[in-house]
Amino acid sequence: MHLGFPQHVLVVPVAIGGAVCLTVGPGPSLAQSPLPQVIQGNVAGSPFTGWGPEVDRAFQEQNQHSDYTAEIHYDLGLYFYEQGEFDLSLRHYRKAAEIDPGFPEAYFGIGLLFYTLGDDENAIKFYRRSLECNPTDADTRNNLGLIYYRRGELNLAREQIEEALRLQPSFPDALYNLGLVYYQENRLEVAVRHFQGALTQDPTYVRARFNLGVVFYELGDLDQAEEQWAKVLESAPDTDLALQAQQNLTTLRSGE
Repeated sequence: MHLGFPQHVLVVPVAIGGAVCLTVGPGPSLAQSPLPQVIQGNVAGSPFTGWGPEVDRAFQEQNQHSDYTAEIHYDLGLYFYEQGEFDLSLRHYRKAAEIDPGFPEAYFGIGLLFYTLGDDENAIKFYRRSLECNPTDADTRNNLGLIYYRRGELNLAREQIEEALRLQPSFPDALYNLGLVYYQENRLEVAVRHFQGALTQDPTYVRARFNLGVVFYELGDLDQAEEQWAKVLESAPDTDLALQAQQNLTTLRSGE
């Protein structure tokens, strides 16, 4: 029997809403899990957060005389991405890249936007352009790996996420995501080590703990599976993952 398996983590600088459900094989119906958890990226937050739509209107009014830098256009792109105004976001990201063709954050932002829209080809293109400017950015490597993971190209996913870990060995999200790759490859003991590694770096990493329970279950270690899901209930009682963990525990204890 297979139990619910939550979605991967996407390292991004802003919040994304929505919900999806990822399950592995037949099993009990589980509550929806959230979209890839939003983790602060390596770019500073936008100074425009909290402004209203007048931001872009003001920019357009002054555009003829604007001396906005690539960084300011990037911040505007980030702000409009956060607001779900993807056309405006793309406009400013592209302007940032036009002003400074060597500005990796602009290409990272465009790649993230296309990832969010489900356009993997363009997301890959712009993440790779960002890496041409800054090949040592672990966040970009991780996110590029997640696109390949989503496409089922596990070798390419593993290559990029392993490189993210080489650049930043204590990166909990990359440890977690590599655990997902190994899970999909049915290398369960290796997946356990990576989920445990993510928890070592961040003991509050609820998704890693939930997934650790899934892998222990599939390895036949029911005591460890039960322990991990019970900890999810204890540490995050009012979340969708807690509901999933409770349903898994119910199934486990019923002996189904």
